[in-house]
Amino acid sequence: MKLTHKVTKYSWCLLLLTSMGQADVLVDITATMISPACDIRSEDSSSPLKISFGIIKIDNLSDLSVMQNFPLYISGCHINKDLAIMLEPKNDGSLVYNGKAILATSTDGLGIDISDITGGKVRSLNVGIKQLVYPEKIDATQYRMDLQAQLVNTVPVSQLAVGKFTSTMMVLVTYN
Repeated sequence: MKLTHKVTKYSWCLLLLTSMGQADVLVDITATMISPACDIRSEDSSSPLKISFGIIKIDNLSDLSVMQNFPLYISGCHINKDLAIMLEPKNDGSLVYNGKAILATSTDGLGIDISDITGGKVRSLNVGIKQLVYPEKIDATQYRMDLQAQLVNTVPVSQLAVGKFTSTMMVLVTYN
């Protein structure tokens, strides 16, 4: 009986010790609240937005009149905050024209100079750099920004290869 009593006591002690053991894990929860991303679309909601210069006589590049205007519509974001645009070149990258970075094309020495012409004010935009923009209000939820793409040559026209050319960029609108 003494043995049974000792085994019972031992079992209870063992049960108490195992039930007293515990593990603690600290859980640290963090988050960052951000404003919603802006929705950007073209006038006809096409994706990707296509800008065509059509057929150009190479001699016309000298007078800097080869331009295409295109609007961008912005919605779904807080326009009361400072908005910034970034033109991010793809495939062909950028090149320097009159001391600023412009969009390069698949033709060496031919570039596209982008300007913000919203509200009649012409503001030159560098590619690869975040710059403040001031879109105009269209209605309660939609704003418009007018951009202009101008073909420019960084080498003499006689050195440009004739034929098709392309260029691609990503337009990002962010809160500054």
